[in-house]
Amino acid sequence: MNTDILNILFSFSFFSILGWMLEVAYRSLRDERFVNPGLLKGPYLILYGTGALILMGAVSLLQESHLFTKALAYFAVTTGLELISGFIARYFFHASLWDYADQRFNYKGHICLKFSVYWLLLAFAFEYLIFPPYQGLLNQLSPVVKGIFAAVALSIMLADFLTVSIRRFLSMTPEEKTMTEKLFINTARPLLEDPRVAKLSQYGHHRGKTRLEHVKEVAYISFLWGNRFSLDGKAIIRGALLHDLFFYDWLREGPRLHGFRHHNIALRNAREITPLSRKEEDIIKKHMWPLTVVPPHYKESLIVSMVDTFCSARDYLGIKEHDKTAKAAAVCVNSESGDKRV
Repeated sequence: MNTDILNILFSFSFFSILGWMLEVAYRSLRDERFVNPGLLKGPYLILYGTGALILMGAVSLLQESHLFTKALAYFAVTTGLELISGFIARYFFHASLWDYADQRFNYKGHICLKFSVYWLLLAFAFEYLIFPPYQGLLNQLSPVVKGIFAAVALSIMLADFLTVSIRRFLSMTPEEKTMTEKLFINTARPLLEDPRVAKLSQYGHHRGKTRLEHVKEVAYISFLWGNRFSLDGKAIIRGALLHDLFFYDWLREGPRLHGFRHHNIALRNAREITPLSRKEEDIIKKHMWPLTVVPPHYKESLIVSMVDTFCSARDYLGIKEHDKTAKAAAVCVNSESGDKRV
């Protein structure tokens, strides 16, 4: 890996963690209790990592500049970064990480003059007190150490960011949740009340789940994603509920090469239960893609295929963190049908 890129990744990781420590110390002392700041769950704040990289570039470019010029540049960089971060957190993640609304000279609670001055002072402290010894540390560390540190830190940050982003993306207001569950129930009930679909509860599918539990889970999560992208929710629910409609224990019996064949078996069985649209047939037939070779023809099919893979992997890895979403389908359907075994 190029040394410059390695230094950038290491610096981003290092200052993200250092910034988290600084923020925790400030907020915990202020509130007289431990406060874990930021949008992510881990001990890092990407705002500080990003700010440090920008300041490192600014310090290098403004070495010979007048103090007033530096002050203007540092003020613009730090305040601008805080403003952009505040907007992103509030309007994309629906989270308010800080609120300066009670401060004088604030702009929509994202920035205020008082803290902009604090950031300016911190920027000068970074230039004269932090950056010089950090450069020495950066030169002394071997590329292997920097590479391992950056790889581990960035991998954890990325997993954390994706988890939080997905959770925020799928989050709903109570009203939206009620409407979504009602639509799911009304669409799913006719199929779930069919004895041939209900029979799936007699077959184990993945570790700790029956086949019926699996298809309801895939249908509900796929429906949530499809709803966010304004896709055909009815087709997603029906196709997902029927995507594993076969009646044998695939671990002990059934046709050879089950993974390459059961989607066609499920499609034949589904056609005997209900008329299917082309989209619903594609969802059932392509849910094992890329094992099906031919890719999904519809976006709805792609979502069901991806969610099916995700749910299967989670079952076998024993990941329980997202069980609330996974079990929501069973809860809302059972509460309406009155049959706790469906």
